[in-house]
Amino acid sequence: MSNAYMTDDITVIRYGGHDTWGDELETETAPVKGRIEYKTRLVMNLSGEQVISSASILLPESIDGELFRDLIHEDMLKFDGVEHAIIRINTPKAFGNFFVFKYEVFVA
Repeated sequence: MSNAYMTDDITVIRYGGHDTWGDELETETAPVKGRIEYKTRLVMNLSGEQVISSASILLPESIDGELFRDLIHEDMLKFDGVEHAIIRINTPKAFGNFFVFKYEVFVA
Protein backbone atom coordinates (compact mmCIF):
# COMPACT_ATOMS: atom_id res chain seq x y z
CA MET A 1 0.00 0.00 0.00
CA SER A 2 2.80 2.42 0.73
CA ASN A 3 4.07 2.42 -2.87
CA ALA A 4 0.62 2.61 -4.49
CA TYR A 5 0.84 6.40 -4.82
CA MET A 6 4.55 6.56 -5.71
CA THR A 7 4.26 6.09 -9.47
CA ASP A 8 6.28 8.94 -11.01
CA ASP A 9 9.89 8.42 -12.13
CA ILE A 10 12.24 10.91 -10.47
CA THR A 11 16.02 11.07 -10.59
CA VAL A 12 17.84 12.54 -7.60
CA ILE A 13 21.11 14.18 -8.58
CA ARG A 14 23.30 13.83 -5.51
CA TYR A 15 25.45 16.87 -4.72
CA GLY A 16 29.10 15.83 -4.73
CA GLY A 17 30.63 18.83 -2.98
CA HIS A 18 34.03 20.41 -3.61
CA ASP A 19 37.55 19.07 -3.23
CA THR A 20 40.39 20.84 -1.39
CA TRP A 21 41.13 23.03 -4.44
CA GLY A 22 37.53 24.18 -4.79
CA ASP A 23 36.76 22.11 -7.87
CA GLU A 24 33.36 20.44 -7.99
CA LEU A 25 33.33 16.69 -7.50
CA GLU A 26 31.29 14.42 -9.74
CA THR A 27 27.60 14.07 -9.04
CA GLU A 28 25.82 10.74 -8.75
CA THR A 29 22.27 9.95 -9.77
CA ALA A 30 19.74 7.79 -7.98
CA PRO A 31 16.44 6.81 -9.64
CA VAL A 32 13.46 6.71 -7.28
CA LYS A 33 9.69 6.45 -7.50
CA GLY A 34 7.76 9.36 -6.04
CA ARG A 35 4.63 11.41 -6.48
CA ILE A 36 4.64 14.72 -8.31
CA GLU A 37 1.87 17.19 -7.51
CA TYR A 38 1.87 20.23 -9.77
CA LYS A 39 0.81 23.11 -7.54
CA THR A 40 1.86 26.72 -7.65
CA ARG A 41 2.35 28.09 -4.17
CA LEU A 42 4.44 30.50 -2.15
CA VAL A 43 7.13 28.73 -0.13
CA MET A 44 9.73 30.13 2.24
CA ASN A 45 13.27 29.15 1.26
CA LEU A 46 16.37 28.76 3.46
CA SER A 47 17.14 32.48 3.54
CA GLY A 48 13.59 33.36 4.63
CA GLU A 49 12.38 34.76 1.31
CA GLN A 50 9.07 33.77 -0.20
CA VAL A 51 9.52 32.19 -3.63
CA ILE A 52 7.13 30.49 -6.02
CA SER A 53 7.21 26.71 -6.18
CA SER A 54 5.86 25.00 -9.28
CA ALA A 55 5.50 21.49 -7.84
CA SER A 56 5.70 19.46 -4.67
CA ILE A 57 7.20 15.99 -4.71
CA LEU A 58 6.57 13.25 -2.18
CA LEU A 59 9.58 10.95 -1.78
CA PRO A 60 9.72 7.64 0.10
CA GLU A 61 12.03 6.79 2.99
CA SER A 62 14.04 4.43 0.78
CA ILE A 63 15.72 7.44 -0.84
CA ASP A 64 18.11 7.72 2.12
CA GLY A 65 19.50 4.28 1.28
CA GLU A 66 20.01 5.29 -2.35
CA LEU A 67 21.87 8.49 -1.41
CA PHE A 68 23.66 7.02 1.64
CA ARG A 69 22.56 10.13 3.57
CA ASP A 70 19.56 12.42 4.03
CA LEU A 71 18.28 14.59 1.19
CA ILE A 72 19.78 18.11 1.27
CA HIS A 73 19.00 21.41 -0.47
CA GLU A 74 22.08 21.21 -2.70
CA ASP A 75 20.72 18.06 -4.38
CA MET A 76 18.67 18.41 -7.57
CA LEU A 77 15.57 16.55 -8.75
CA LYS A 78 15.09 15.63 -12.39
CA PHE A 79 11.71 14.72 -13.83
CA ASP A 80 10.04 15.27 -17.20
CA GLY A 81 13.54 15.85 -18.64
CA VAL A 82 14.15 19.01 -16.57
CA GLU A 83 16.45 19.50 -13.57
CA HIS A 84 14.78 21.33 -10.69
CA ALA A 85 16.41 23.08 -7.75
CA ILE A 86 15.11 22.22 -4.28
CA ILE A 87 13.54 25.19 -2.49
CA ARG A 88 12.27 23.56 0.69
CA ILE A 89 12.30 20.11 2.29
CA ASN A 90 9.58 19.16 4.77
CA THR A 91 9.71 16.00 6.85
CA PRO A 92 6.27 15.27 8.28
CA LYS A 93 6.08 13.91 11.80
CA ALA A 94 4.57 10.44 11.77
CA PHE A 95 2.61 9.31 14.81
CA GLY A 96 2.22 5.76 13.60
CA ASN A 97 2.33 4.47 10.04
CA PHE A 98 -0.02 7.06 8.56
CA PHE A 99 2.51 8.74 6.25
CA VAL A 100 3.81 6.68 3.33
CA PHE A 101 6.51 9.22 2.46
CA LYS A 102 9.45 10.75 4.30
CA TYR A 103 10.03 13.98 2.39
CA GLU A 104 7.80 16.62 0.87
CA VAL A 105 10.06 18.60 -1.44
CA PHE A 106 9.15 21.90 -3.12
CA VAL A 107 11.00 22.73 -6.35
CA ALA A 108 11.40 25.77 -8.55
